[in-house]
Order: sequence, then C-alpha cells, then structure tokens
Amino acid sequence: MALPQLFAELADVPWLLTALDLVGVFFFAVSGALLAARKDFDLVGSVALALLAGLGGGITRDIVLDRGLPASLQDPIYLAPPVLVSLLVYVKAIHPNRLNLTITLFDAAGLALFTVSGVMIAHAMGVHPVSVVVVATVGALGGGVLRDIVANEVPSIFDPRGVYVLPTFLGAVLATVVAMNGALNAFTGFLIAFLIFAVRMIAYRYQWRFFGAEISQDKESLERLRRLATQAQEAAARRVERTLERRLRSPGAPAFPDDDADGSYGPRQEYEDQVRVDDYDPQTQTITVVDPASHQQVRLDRGTGVMDVTDLRTGRTRSFDDPEHDWIADDPEDPRD
Repeated sequence: MALPQLFAELADVPWLLTALDLVGVFFFAVSGALLAARKDFDLVGSVALALLAGLGGGITRDIVLDRGLPASLQDPIYLAPPVLVSLLVYVKAIHPNRLNLTITLFDAAGLALFTVSGVMIAHAMGVHPVSVVVVATVGALGGGVLRDIVANEVPSIFDPRGVYVLPTFLGAVLATVVAMNGALNAFTGFLIAFLIFAVRMIAYRYQWRFFGAEISQDKESLERLRRLATQAQEAAARRVERTLERRLRSPGAPAFPDDDADGSYGPRQEYEDQVRVDDYDPQTQTITVVDPASHQQVRLDRGTGVMDVTDLRTGRTRSFDDPEHDWIADDPEDPRD
C-alpha cells in the first residue's frame, strides 16, 4: 500500500483529530512554559501559562463552532501535556540555550497543527469555507494571544517582525481548498502543516515585515537602547572584576560583591547621564537599566541576547531578540554562552 493511501485511510480514524489536537497542545504548552521560565514565574505560573497556551485556542475554536463542552474539558488527557511540560521545564529537563528561538519553534509547530485540525473539524461540520478559514485561524492564534496577554507581553500577532498571522491564514486557505476537493487527509494535512511551520520560521529567521511595519517599530531607538544597555553591562562587569580583585586580597571576602555599599555595579560617569542601572547579576551578567529620556526600562540577558523593554508609563513589556545570534551554533569559547 502506498504511503499517501495509508495516510488517506488514517484520516477516517476517529482518534486522528484527537492526536493532532494533543500534539498541538503539547507544542503550545512548551512555548507557554518556556515563556514562564523567561519571566521567572514559579511552577504555578508555568502551569497556568502552559494551560492557556495549550488549551486556549482549542477551547475558543470549539465555542465558536458551538460543539458543546470543549473537547479539552471533556477528556482529562488534554491536561496531561501542559502539566508534564511545566514539570520538565521546572526541573530543567527542558533547558534550551537559545530561549527565544526555542519558544518560536514550538509556537510555530503548534500554530501549524491547530490550523490544520481546525480546518478538518470545521469542514466536517459543514461550515461555509470562508468561516472555516476564520475559525481555523482564530483557533490557531487564540492560545498564543492568551499566553502573551497573561505574561504581560504584546501578543505576537501584533509584532511586525517575523510575519506571524500570514502563514496561518494562508495555510488555512490552502487546507480549506484541499478539503473542498475531498483531498484533505493525514498526508496532505501534514504537508500543509509543515509548509505553515516552514514559512513562519523563515519569516522569523529573516525578520520579514509587511509594508509600513517600520512606522510602529522605531529601529534606531531599539538599537540605541541595546547599545546603552550593552555599554552599561560591560562597565558593570569591569567594576565587579575590580571589586572582586580588591576583596580577594582581604580574608573572608564574599565570592560575589552582593553587598556593595554603593548599591549598584553599573556605570559611574561614562553613561550615568543616559541610563540608570537598577539591577545587575554578576553571575549571569544580566543587567536592568532605566532610560529616563524614553521612560523605558531595559533588561538585557547577555547569554541569550534577549532584550526586554518595558514602557514605564503603561507597564507593557516587549521582548526583542537577535535572530542572527539565535541561529548561531553554541561556541564553547564564546564568552556570551
């Protein structure tokens, strides 16, 4: 039996949609748990974000389709992936070096699977093709939106970098057209899901943008914040090194200068007129600075290159990474790792 024929027959098996849903829940749950880790949430917060990311989209889809009690609430097995993933992240069994890249990978995989399963479910219920596309897109995006809102992140669908919604929408359109011709099965569904995943990751890698995206994204301002935070981090690291050298000459000196009388290991004269250092971790070399000119707080992680920018007037936080840096293989001699 040919492989496409085998997949076509499997499409009629009742557990196929459940399997697609569960795999999608797993991938989205991983993205939620990893975001919780990046935000330094505890285990409860990690489970909450994993549940929202993993189950939110499916619940939204089932409510819109009026399927009665959502599938994830009918069968307790849907709760297993988010809880399991949260525990694995909590005990550091899942501990990626490139956190933002890993979150994006799992998020893209969940996006692709939920898009295809949404089309399959809506089409099987006899929904109008246009509505099938809408339902599949909303169901695929719902979990990620809930995850980002609860984590105080600007939802990815509003981020001009990386083209987030377009792969989902086009994938839903393609899957609907295939379904209308009676050819949507496990084989073609997998191919469409892979296409959605590939387009999303390529868009992330090369930072594709829609026309006009630069208007809402002040690139020069972000580069200035990253440059100032990097300069402040380097100055703080030099001060810590000098402090350690002085203290190591004295008996009983602590391993790290956590009790600096000045209260900060940030820059003194070089940059104090531009940014103020709020916090610096000598072990991870993660620094938090405030830029009074733009009313923004910047947290720069040296190891991952992720820069969290918080608007002090609204409290909203956005994360900016360097995709070029994310995709570079780990170098044991690289001091950033």
